[in-house]
Amino acid sequence: MKKILSLLGAISLFASSSAVVVSCKKDRYDKVTLNPELAKQIIAALAGDPSLVNKDFGDIFSSSDATTIIVRIINDLIARKYGYDSTNSILSKLGLSQYESENSEGYLPEKFTNTYEEQAGTVAEDLLFTEYTKSISGTRLDFSQINTKLFSLNPIEKVTVNTLDGGTTEVNPEATITFGSDNKVWAILAETQKDGTKIQNLPELSDLTQPIKDSTFKVNGVRIAPKTALKLRFQDYFKNELMKNIISNLLTMSYMDSSLFSILPSDNGEMSPFINTSSTLFSKTQSWFTTNTTGEKRNWTTNVRMVWSLKFKKDNEKKVRDELDKLKANNTFDFSNGHLSNTKKLKDVINQLGTDLKDVIYNDDNSNAYDSFFGVQGYKGFTIFENGTAIGNNPISGKNYETAVKESTKSSILLKSGSPFFEDSEDKNIEEIVFSLPIYMIELLGASEELGETARYKIQGAGNSNDAKAIEYGWSGYGSSKTKYKDIWNQDNNKEYHSLDVQEIAANDSFRNAMINQIKYMVSQDSTISELAKTVLYTKYLNADDIYYAGLYNSIGKYIKNDKDADD
Repeated sequence: MKKILSLLGAISLFASSSAVVVSCKKDRYDKVTLNPELAKQIIAALAGDPSLVNKDFGDIFSSSDATTIIVRIINDLIARKYGYDSTNSILSKLGLSQYESENSEGYLPEKFTNTYEEQAGTVAEDLLFTEYTKSISGTRLDFSQINTKLFSLNPIEKVTVNTLDGGTTEVNPEATITFGSDNKVWAILAETQKDGTKIQNLPELSDLTQPIKDSTFKVNGVRIAPKTALKLRFQDYFKNELMKNIISNLLTMSYMDSSLFSILPSDNGEMSPFINTSSTLFSKTQSWFTTNTTGEKRNWTTNVRMVWSLKFKKDNEKKVRDELDKLKANNTFDFSNGHLSNTKKLKDVINQLGTDLKDVIYNDDNSNAYDSFFGVQGYKGFTIFENGTAIGNNPISGKNYETAVKESTKSSILLKSGSPFFEDSEDKNIEEIVFSLPIYMIELLGASEELGETARYKIQGAGNSNDAKAIEYGWSGYGSSKTKYKDIWNQDNNKEYHSLDVQEIAANDSFRNAMINQIKYMVSQDSTISELAKTVLYTKYLNADDIYYAGLYNSIGKYIKNDKDADD
């Protein structure tokens, strides 16, 4: 049944009596006001999480724009519900364990909601990591949160997090995070410790960017990843600012998830997941053609790239050139086209340059962020360009190297007329060297022959870690078509685009899932895809005749089709 309809009916409970105009049953309210406590009860019932009744939703109910608030709630609820329905459908077809059924009160199972929130949160985790590392050279995020009194520090509500020993730990409100070999408490002087003392210990970049296996961050005395530590330290900001801004895209992301893989029979008689190259995520991110694949200029291309740059004053160009000449001499880069040697990792090269040029790297503009995947400085972000047009946020819009990024097909130092130096678009006294890492989804899914079978992407069931099924790299379960995409990707003309950096991510499920979610989030910002997702899912779960608030009807009613869609 379409239980989300009860939210629409409940809108009448929010309406102020002075705003109601009744002339016939088709009339709708022009204004509504929100009762926060009543809203929490409705959200808790529909989301399948009783604890939401006691949750602090920050400023979600303080906005005068009730339409925005209600649409945000509806999008979140539908995203969860559709995610649950479509996930269980896929697991059922594959013969994997499904998530438990909704209980008699309509609550979604806790295991699913935890998994859903963890996956949705990876996008915000990456944003937080970039923000915090950027703030280290200026005003730390710790201080800005306290000084502006916008958000609390340390956990504000109970949460369960993953630990580095493969388990989980339950973190209570006001728990402290420690780091370093001597277990220093992460704190600033503006905070008062439980014993009444005031201390200040702040992690350095080296603490945040070291390999996860070497992380010294702890909570409850148990080791956790740096990104987990950041999420706990800034839980209030994470949940009530970063996640709030992502919610509007979760609906589209859930819609995209349902069609990533086609569930088809294989020659062994079992049902298996096959890459659906016509799905939104895969079709928007790279080419997949399967004819004349060894012909001239018939290599596959990608639309997805990560970008870094190291800035320096023009007066220091000779020092930078000297270091680049060393890379030319040892064949790290081919400076005729900027391409990185296939035996090198781009992250190692940038890190070494960062060390060798540490005295000349410019950061007076506080733009020197680090990425959360490789821990490399100078991070600008992900870019997706389809036919030259950006999908999602374009972090390099207007930069002098934007065109060079669009044209890059393999790991490279970017060149302009043969030169590696780009003038900063905002300060003519500053130059930068720019690096691009193209990411091919086929490689991220583990298809590069260098990885063997160890990194093959799997669909995880609701049971234990062994309750999973690996994907097939083709479009059919019979004959050579079962591995067709993998075979094409490992041809000589495509092999030169293989990347040791991307293979490193593909070999780590946590990093790979986070990167796929980041790319999926960017694609979900494509207006065409967003409109389609709303049309399909609003029609599936909502009924326009039950929307009595005019503002809400104007926002979502246009997407609801009048086809005879069944309730069940």
